[in-house]
Amino acid sequence: VALNPLVERLHVLLCEQNVLHADETPLTVLAGKKVTAQRGYLWAYASPAAAEQRMVMFDCQPGRNGGYAQTFLTGFTGTLVVDDYAGYKALFASGAIKEAGCLAHVRRKFFEATPKKTDKTSLGAKGLAYCDRLFTLENDWADLSTEERLHKRQTELAPLMDEFFGWCRNQAVLPGSKLGTAIEYSLKYETTFRTVLSDGDLVLSNNIAERAMKTLVMGRKNWLFSQSFEGAKSTAVILSLLETAKRHGLDAEKYMTYLLE
Repeated sequence: VALNPLVERLHVLLCEQNVLHADETPLTVLAGKKVTAQRGYLWAYASPAAAEQRMVMFDCQPGRNGGYAQTFLTGFTGTLVVDDYAGYKALFASGAIKEAGCLAHVRRKFFEATPKKTDKTSLGAKGLAYCDRLFTLENDWADLSTEERLHKRQTELAPLMDEFFGWCRNQAVLPGSKLGTAIEYSLKYETTFRTVLSDGDLVLSNNIAERAMKTLVMGRKNWLFSQSFEGAKSTAVILSLLETAKRHGLDAEKYMTYLLE
């Protein structure tokens, strides 16, 4: 309870950002007199790594319904970087929030479609090479200003994306195969992957939100479950402050001690 005002303020600042990343993961909660295991979800929302206010906030909810994200992001009118989970789609229906896809998911699918022992002429390897070229360009522009990066994207990244998606459309592959799935996924969400071409503050992947989950996932393997939803919500509050402190280079343990004292 003592930390709630800080997290409430964090929530306000988070929703004022122009760009946010979101992801969700399950956690087990024990509830009821019979101590039956239930599945809850921890939703993570993070500002970009390059943002002046590098924030991470976790929201514990009993389910994965997209309505939870809608409620949490009330007032947010920027661009949300997400994976292809359908629960987020209602957020974008009104047009108040823009959707940006995660090209790391595309790369992952082509990587899985490329046998370990194969040459660079295989279709899977070619798709993977396109993804690597996209990310290489972005890495080269990491230190540019927002305006310079946007110009580079429009003049260099856009033509490469055109070439990649054109290549995907020209392939005749077996539907349902790993390669077919990779190509189908790329084309199905092409529009969301192209969102990055209109905003220099966006990044190509949603890795920052996925990394934010790492602390929880590692901890979950040790403590296994939360005793109650109240306990799970307390975990979300504490993790929000700890991970935000880490993003700003603070000693998380000293920071929490300072707050509580």
